[in-house]
Amino acid sequence: MGAKLRALLDLQEIELQIVDIRRQLARHQRRVSAQQNRMQAARQQIEALRSEIQHDQARFNEIDVEIKSRSAHIEKLRQHLNTVRTNKEYASVLAQINTEKADLTRLESSALEIMQQIEQKKQTLAEQEQAQQAEQDKLQRLQQELEQAQASFAGRLEALQKQRDEAAARLDPRTLELFERLSQRYEGEALAAVSDSGGEFLCEGCYMTVRAEVPNALKIRDEILTCKNCGRILYLADGQ
Repeated sequence: MGAKLRALLDLQEIELQIVDIRRQLARHQRRVSAQQNRMQAARQQIEALRSEIQHDQARFNEIDVEIKSRSAHIEKLRQHLNTVRTNKEYASVLAQINTEKADLTRLESSALEIMQQIEQKKQTLAEQEQAQQAEQDKLQRLQQELEQAQASFAGRLEALQKQRDEAAARLDPRTLELFERLSQRYEGEALAAVSDSGGEFLCEGCYMTVRAEVPNALKIRDEILTCKNCGRILYLADGQ
């Protein structure tokens, strides 16, 4: 294997280590982001429930005021009933009292229903707030894991980046540009070995057929040959 392909393989080995570390960090970050999204959704649900409780409480207060007003009116009608002098007037006042009582009963039923709804929603709110605290604790744990991973990998990434710069310096700009483009496309796997499958040569990157002259050229020349299908830089594995 020529010096150029050897330098490319060395660079790929370093690149794959960097990609693996970044992948692990990205996995931690995705977990944190997903948990943050769950927390945001939970907060929105809690705020919506609080708003409902406030609306129900305002409606209850309005009904309560009306109940007190009607109760006071009924009491005045009862007092007036004791002062009437004719049967016709007595019957009229009594009818007003009965009507007010019926309306009062409906208002009290509505108030009781609303109060029960408020109590149920308050219980649900307490449960959601407790669940939110658990989710908050989980978020803090995931953030700590991310920070720990970043700290533990920081030195290793710095050392690998230095090694990568040194390996890249062994390549000409055009070859390095090709490597970096392929590395970005294939997450560090810019090179692929050529394997002999019973007389048929295959690119181990995409497992498509490689022309027979390619492995022959790789044996005698130190040049960049790429797979016609996936575009990876081809090389002969040790022993071929």
